[in-house]
Amino acid sequence: MAMNFDNYLKDSKTWLYELCTYLGIEDEHKAARIMRAVLHAIRDRIPTGEAIHFAAQLPIIWKGIYFDGFKAHEPVRIRHKDEWLEFIRSKDSGAGEADFPTLDHAYYAFHDVMAFLREHISAGQYDQVAQALHSDFTVPA
Repeated sequence: MAMNFDNYLKDSKTWLYELCTYLGIEDEHKAARIMRAVLHAIRDRIPTGEAIHFAAQLPIIWKGIYFDGFKAHEPVRIRHKDEWLEFIRSKDSGAGEADFPTLDHAYYAFHDVMAFLREHISAGQYDQVAQALHSDFTVPA
């Protein structure tokens, strides 16, 4: 079986270009950091099995980004929306203040990434992830 790295890159770049549109920004590096932060926050917030099922729907390069630093875990307990938004900011590898200068920025970025994911993964998988997150996080329907 041949490995078609060009297709892997193309699929991942297509997601990145589309994500920029959802986020309303042109900076691909910033969009990628935002996506990584949200993906890592989701990954660490949901049960390990659900995190693995979710990853199956990502393009292979995004899957690698998603699993970077992954460990089997108990889901991180977060009770309040502001806690969730701070958790997302903490996943931004030191760029949190630049990418998410306020909790409002994290809130809108989270919603934009979730809207993007809703259009790019199966409805069933999206619903499972949304349900695994806390209802107070107001996951877009």
